Amino acid sequence: MTISIRDFAPADREHVNRIALAAFDQYENHYADWATFRAGIGQMADLAEYADLIVAERGAIVGAVVHLAPGTPRNAIFPPDWSVIRMLAVDPDHGGQGIGKALVAAALGRAWQGGAPVVGLHTSPIMRHALSLYTGIGFEHDMALPALGGVPYARYVLNRAAIPAALELLRPT
Repeated sequence: MTISIRDFAPADREHVNRIALAAFDQYENHYADWATFRAGIGQMADLAEYADLIVAERGAIVGAVVHLAPGTPRNAIFPPDWSVIRMLAVDPDHGGQGIGKALVAAALGRAWQGGAPVVGLHTSPIMRHALSLYTGIGFEHDMALPALGGVPYARYVLNRAAIPAALELLRPT
């Protein structure tokens, strides 16, 4: 069954929040204040108020990612003219099927269309699958960030000139 990528609709709220929780639950033992971290993750759909929330479907919603276009509200670690990728979440029952790649490709496509000079994201070594995906398509470690709930994080960047090559690497085979 093919993966369909589309924009979030309000009726998707419960599904997106549930998938975000399921995707991040594997990190429960890493965060000092898991309850607070989980409460934030469980509100992923709220980001659609000011960002592009992109969903992946395969019969049902199986993943989501957030793209912050240049000029939209964001964490101060990202300059306002950058695009930002946040909260890549794939239903654990559908991992390894190219859903994460399709969602990242959709976010990068929006960054390209929006003219962003850089695409940024932050992630942690504990999120090894996501980190491997990002570095595998050309994201480079830019700077260490303060730990979040006791978990180390870093900022990664992909310059505009590298987006076409990254998209090529993300194409289904």
